[in-house]
Amino acid sequence: MSTLTPRSERKKVKKFFHYVFTRFVVGLLSFFPYKLRARILFSIVLLLSKFTGAVRNRIERHVRMVFPEKSDSEIKGLVSHNLKNLAHMANEFCQEPRMNRKFLENWVTLLPDPETHSRLLEKGGILILGHLGNWETMGVSVCYSAPENDLYVFAKRQSNPWSNRWIENTRATQRIKLVYTDESPRKALGLLKRGKLVAFISDQDAGKNGSFFPFLGRLASTFLGPATFARMTDVPILFCSSWYDDSGRLYFYIEEFERPKLDPRQDPEKWEKEFTYRWVRRLEEEVRKHPADYFWLHRRWHTRPENETELSRFWESFLLSPD
Repeated sequence: MSTLTPRSERKKVKKFFHYVFTRFVVGLLSFFPYKLRARILFSIVLLLSKFTGAVRNRIERHVRMVFPEKSDSEIKGLVSHNLKNLAHMANEFCQEPRMNRKFLENWVTLLPDPETHSRLLEKGGILILGHLGNWETMGVSVCYSAPENDLYVFAKRQSNPWSNRWIENTRATQRIKLVYTDESPRKALGLLKRGKLVAFISDQDAGKNGSFFPFLGRLASTFLGPATFARMTDVPILFCSSWYDDSGRLYFYIEEFERPKLDPRQDPEKWEKEFTYRWVRRLEEEVRKHPADYFWLHRRWHTRPENETELSRFWESFLLSPD
């Protein structure tokens, strides 16, 4: 016997029709060649941004907040490039089940070089990345660079169960598997101990339970998950980022990330704070190099701390002190 209320039933039906409509649109677009589909999607994104304004306005608001020194023409250029990135991401999601080595060679450049990617990824470990460039295509590139090692991605479960299963199945076509944030941490720990690759896209708003770190000039609630798993294991840690050029080619950069020199057994909280500060700062450096490629749509600074003045003073003194 169903215990759903009429309102819950309506929400469930609405989610199902959203899923069906999205599947239909993606299925239709998938018939077009990759380059042509890119142009179609960019036209759709531009059209929607002009009619609704919400997407363009949020991107522009966040860009202006972070880069107040930029001129109006520079801001408009960044916003335009960012909208094009949204079209690239949608295009590559449509393409993902059919991505192969030839596609990656044509559309992805591995930096500093392919050999470094293979050497670093084949050992397994923690991948730390943010919403810079395209994380879907990066994931596929990881799997091709480390053909003997599947990729597990820490992700938040979608509220729409049909969409969640669809995304899960789409990623699985490329050996990308999901570890959900509502699952036991032991699952991720077990994977890391077995030499698997576990990726954290951790620059989302962490809500009231997160810790606040300075990011692009404002305090942002930040997940400590990567730091916790790094502290509890002795696996390699890799920082990843990506960005597009004007033609739509993705540049995927990877580097080894050093652990803090502190002893995590003596002060675990301090170790995790130092580790998190360092990767957030490293991501900030990459965003400032490639500002048009960051996912400005997500609400990175949505949650505000109750003691914002006190935290601001702490980080001001912290930033003025030697590293």
